[in-house]
Amino acid sequence: MLPAEIESKIMIPLLRAMVAKRLVYERGYTQEKVAQVLGVTQAAVSNYLRGVRGISSELEKHDELVKWADEVVEAVVKNEPRQEIARRINDALKNIRVMRILCEYHKRVEPDIDVDSCHVCD
Repeated sequence: MLPAEIESKIMIPLLRAMVAKRLVYERGYTQEKVAQVLGVTQAAVSNYLRGVRGISSELEKHDELVKWADEVVEAVVKNEPRQEIARRINDALKNIRVMRILCEYHKRVEPDIDVDSCHVCD
């Protein structure tokens, strides 16, 4: 599996789910408003909230991921432009690669991969 596949199938939905949960449960946003600011459908937000998409209870507690999700939430609350919100999510994804968080998860998905000698994402 390519790192980009893990990023698109796991990390992006995970970050969106973390942001959606905070906006709906902590900030009182509607699913429709969250969908609008994240650039997804209301059905996708519903799936994030129900734990159907973007779930990883272990990764949701990762200190860095929590920090980045909180930064996106604050950008939304401050009504920053959608491009800024997208930039913050993209920066989080870059950091996930640089800090090798993606590698940790890749190892779980493909136990035979030698993530210590892999530098595809560098």
